[in-house]
Amino acid sequence: MYYEGLLKLEAFNLADAKKVIGSTGNAKAILNSYVNKGIIKRVRQNLYYAMNLENKKAPANRYLIASKINDSAYLTHHSAFEVHGLSHQLSFVVYVASNQRISDFEFEGLLYKYVRAGIKEGVIRYHLNEGIKVTDFERTVIDSMDRLDYCGGPHELDEILKICPVLDEGKLLDYLKAYNKQVLFKKAGYFLERHQESLGISDDVLTTIEKQTGNTKKYLSEEALGGNGALINRWGLIVPKILENGNDIFV
Repeated sequence: MYYEGLLKLEAFNLADAKKVIGSTGNAKAILNSYVNKGIIKRVRQNLYYAMNLENKKAPANRYLIASKINDSAYLTHHSAFEVHGLSHQLSFVVYVASNQRISDFEFEGLLYKYVRAGIKEGVIRYHLNEGIKVTDFERTVIDSMDRLDYCGGPHELDEILKICPVLDEGKLLDYLKAYNKQVLFKKAGYFLERHQESLGISDDVLTTIEKQTGNTKKYLSEEALGGNGALINRWGLIVPKILENGNDIFV
């Protein structure tokens, strides 16, 4: 009776179910019954997923589940790139940012990993599914530069940027200024210059970023440690040798 309404929601909490069923008490009873029958899955406390009975083997929509963990939850880093169709490889980790801390959990072989929410700007609803909340292209790029380990590392990000569409320079600068991290300006300058033409980045934007990089030298990632790095002088950034062609100073 109520299954069709819950199926339309796909992922939902008790409050969502109440709107379909009519009361909290009835919603709890119906959900428990449906879970026992195997037509609804309990993802975690107060989070459910409706099974498609015509295709029970179909995996749950990881991105919708992540977006429904709480009201402030949204997809970020590599998971955001996946939603935008830009990932170089599919991850078994779903990166979820939220204003409230979320305990990491597993569901259907995937790890849902909490990421502390960053700046407020740049969170949108995905145009193909309004239930999915995700960082926009530019915010995803900046976030991934900030935490390369949440994006599969520098090589994965480099591959993603090769197929990334032209970016909004104004948004990139706004997000960089909002984070206001010197090392992030360095990383952004390096990657944006590296893919300047395909991403549509102007020389003026690179110059603006360069002014915020300071004089200290930083490592892009752990892979550049132990003599395995090349110094990119303009950005004061030591990057893994494998990203470069030997035109810079090895340190």
